[in-house]
Amino acid sequence: MFQDIEKLVRQAKDKRANLFAPDAFGDAMASYQEALDDFNRGKNLKGIRKDLKKAEVYLNRAMEVSVTAELTFKTLMKAREDAAAVDANQHSVKLANQANSTFNRAVKSLEGGDVDEAREYADKAEILYREAELDTIKKSYLSKTREKVAVYEDLGRRNNAPKTFSKAARLLDLAEKELDRNRYNNAEALALVKQAEYELAHTDYIHTRVGKLIEAEYSFEDVIINMEMQLVKIGEGLGIELMFDRGVSGATWQILDAVQGMKGDAEAKDREIALLKSKIAGLETKVASLSKLEKDLIARKREAEDALKSQKEAQRLNDQKIKRIRDAFTPDEGKVLMDGENIIIRLYGLSFSSGKAVIDYKYFGLLAKVRDTFKEFPDCNVIIEGHTDSLGSEKVNKRLSKERADSVRHYLIANSLVTDKQIVAVGYGESKPVASNKTSEGRASNRRIDVVIIPNRG
Repeated sequence: MFQDIEKLVRQAKDKRANLFAPDAFGDAMASYQEALDDFNRGKNLKGIRKDLKKAEVYLNRAMEVSVTAELTFKTLMKAREDAAAVDANQHSVKLANQANSTFNRAVKSLEGGDVDEAREYADKAEILYREAELDTIKKSYLSKTREKVAVYEDLGRRNNAPKTFSKAARLLDLAEKELDRNRYNNAEALALVKQAEYELAHTDYIHTRVGKLIEAEYSFEDVIINMEMQLVKIGEGLGIELMFDRGVSGATWQILDAVQGMKGDAEAKDREIALLKSKIAGLETKVASLSKLEKDLIARKREAEDALKSQKEAQRLNDQKIKRIRDAFTPDEGKVLMDGENIIIRLYGLSFSSGKAVIDYKYFGLLAKVRDTFKEFPDCNVIIEGHTDSLGSEKVNKRLSKERADSVRHYLIANSLVTDKQIVAVGYGESKPVASNKTSEGRASNRRIDVVIIPNRG
């Protein structure tokens, strides 16, 4: 019951419904929680379903509002995110609180259906977020960077890295001008401040390093040799021997040539790897195809084995049924034969008076055994075949065989669950002998009733 609602809750959160439609989303979660509590307490499911339905309605409403909000508050949300990125809530608390309060009013108006009022509040909130962002950048970023600049300005000529410091100061001036020029797009200004911070850190390193060199009374030659040694380490890493007869720039070109060669080798390797990946992907596709084929073959084999097993089991059960039927009749009463899947009970023990078709009561027990065989094959169809010997006229024999078959049919219908639609009687007369009519034994065999049971294979 809860899976669909839980899925809907996730969808609503993805659409920020809890932000853009707090009332509807809150009502939805309250109804959901009430349903969950009632379920855990074992309360009536009807009431639980009702609460879940209410939650569904609220969530759908909240998501509808969220879709509208995404369009209506598009530029507002960008300003809100930019203010959050510089942590305006911590550094420009008053402006940030005003912006958040106005944003909440815009949300409430939109959820209440007043789009015009929502847009009005959204415009005000956007301005406040931008002012909070600007104020934060000036307070948190520019002021700190200005303090670092002031330290090196105080050094004056004692600054050992004036060129690098000058670059940092120019970047900071550009950032301030950019803030004044474009108050509502502070990304460029923030990037300039970060570049200025980097150059100030660079200034600090050079100033400190040069100061140590001066204290150690390093000569220019010492400085150049030290630079060369740094490059030698790079050359060792690249596996090349650097030459400094053309100065540091010559060694630098050696490094660049080596790097370009390695880059070319790397690109060639990348192409080779890409080619191998392509081949591997092709092989994987073939393997996947073969694997699928193998799985299909295994599945078919299993199906065939299951079918064969079922067939063998069915045959075993059928053989047991045939055995039970065979065991039910003595040789004097009849013989059970198979004709494909059909079972033939040849009733030698059922006799009629000459020229008659009335069943003597002494044969009712034998016919009861025939009736019981039908239980082995529910819904079977049955054919009662009447047969005679060749004595007498063919026409009379055929009529007599049909009458005798009808008598057996009527008895079985009256004394079994087989319906008249399932059982038919046919008289063949003398046309289907099973023995010679020239002997008395043969003629006795030909005078018979065959009960043909046709199992239902559906």
